[in-house]
Amino acid sequence: MYLQDILPKMSKLYLGRIVDSFLKDVRMETEEEMREIIIRNVDEFQNNERVQRNLNFNIESRDIAVLNEMILLSLMEQQNYILSENDLLKEVNKLETEIVKQSADDAYIKTAIPQDAERIYSAVLAEAWKKDDSLNAHETNILNVLRAELELSKRDHYLLESRIGRFPQKGNKLHSSKQIDRSLKNLQSRGLILRFKEDTSYYIIPKEIARIVRYKMGGELRNEVYETLLSDLNVNQLKAILTDLNIGTSGKKDNLVERIIKHNILPSTALKAFGTKELSDILKGLEGAKVSGTKDEKVQNIIDYYENLSTPNSTDPTDERSRLYDFYEELASRDYKALRVNKVIDKDLDVEKYFEEATCYLFEKKLGVELVDMKGSKHADGKLKYNAKEVILWDNKSTEKPYTFPEDHFNQFLGYIRSDDMRVTTFLIIVHDYTKDAVAQAQKLKAFSEQDTDVALIKASDLKYVAEEWRSFSDQKSPEFNLQVFDLTGELNRNLLLSRMSWVL
Repeated sequence: MYLQDILPKMSKLYLGRIVDSFLKDVRMETEEEMREIIIRNVDEFQNNERVQRNLNFNIESRDIAVLNEMILLSLMEQQNYILSENDLLKEVNKLETEIVKQSADDAYIKTAIPQDAERIYSAVLAEAWKKDDSLNAHETNILNVLRAELELSKRDHYLLESRIGRFPQKGNKLHSSKQIDRSLKNLQSRGLILRFKEDTSYYIIPKEIARIVRYKMGGELRNEVYETLLSDLNVNQLKAILTDLNIGTSGKKDNLVERIIKHNILPSTALKAFGTKELSDILKGLEGAKVSGTKDEKVQNIIDYYENLSTPNSTDPTDERSRLYDFYEELASRDYKALRVNKVIDKDLDVEKYFEEATCYLFEKKLGVELVDMKGSKHADGKLKYNAKEVILWDNKSTEKPYTFPEDHFNQFLGYIRSDDMRVTTFLIIVHDYTKDAVAQAQKLKAFSEQDTDVALIKASDLKYVAEEWRSFSDQKSPEFNLQVFDLTGELNRNLLLSRMSWVL
């Protein structure tokens, strides 16, 4: 979920924590002010340097630092990086228990961690822990440098720490729910996770920062997606990965995949078992993936390709257009990579047509409004019945950059408005994003329409939000969507839509 989808579900206390995480000395009275200032400063929120800086837990107490990582690792393993509060507590406990159990298995450690690296790192780790019951920032930094040099993961660190009785706590004691709660508050104050409530309380890593968190934490890919990557390799390639790490290669393909996952071999580590040419051959088989680059870049390109994989199941199997609706924002922004990886499109030219079909599905199935057939080919992308004498027209414009509303589109839309046999009360332009000049053009088009037609720019993400949430704004048992929500000239942003739905519906 994107930040703008989460904010409306958050209360003042939790909104305040997010504001404080990246905007200092800013005080607001209402939830709406908080939501507005967060959205206005979203670039700062998702700034790479800010996120990476807040992922440095060295100044925190030992328990907070460890739990922060356990919580993030637990969330990163979930589809859409979200868990209910109860499930998150269970997942953190499960992860800590799993590490402790694996650390006690000598055979597992022997195959999971190279022996020389295990011997060197264990000696330094034990020495660092001799002094007292904690590691200071200097000791932690030294261990981080050594771990990088020995090509060990953070999970390897915890496994070896557990073998000397120091993970999760002294004597391998698991953390309590109260300790986890303190870490959850710390992560919120850092702007790394958000808490919101629907039927229950949820914690989530927003989509804007999820990729940065994943790579900084060394997660790289969810197990579900990683299994897909490994399954796409052949048996000889899987055996090459295991051989490179001195792990047994017996068994069928499924056994090999399971063994790689079980030993927590990072995707980047697994792929480095291949030479540059073989990595190129793998990339050539991934439609739309970038093939060129250094060996490290090729490895990253493969991981990035699979990172874009989504759930293959449609939200509405009864209507094939729902698959397009599931990727509505990607169609609007022409995110060819995500669309190709998930097999939404076969060729780039499909994007515009599929964006239109997804919009028809949104109005017809999600909003339940009546679509009007149009004759000929020179007309807007869609038409909705507003009342007996008036209609709403809409047009989709998918662009990789913010929509500028060029003059040829102005004349095109003006022709649509003037030539319709009914009065056009509103003309909707549905885009990924838009510029300030586009807003000015919308106002100009209203003046030139000669019908006092409202001309509104709306982002695909905001229109989809309306489609998903509008029923919650009505107190009727069988609510009907009122198209008056869209009666406005200029930009129909999230805040305006929320306001209009609150009184129109």
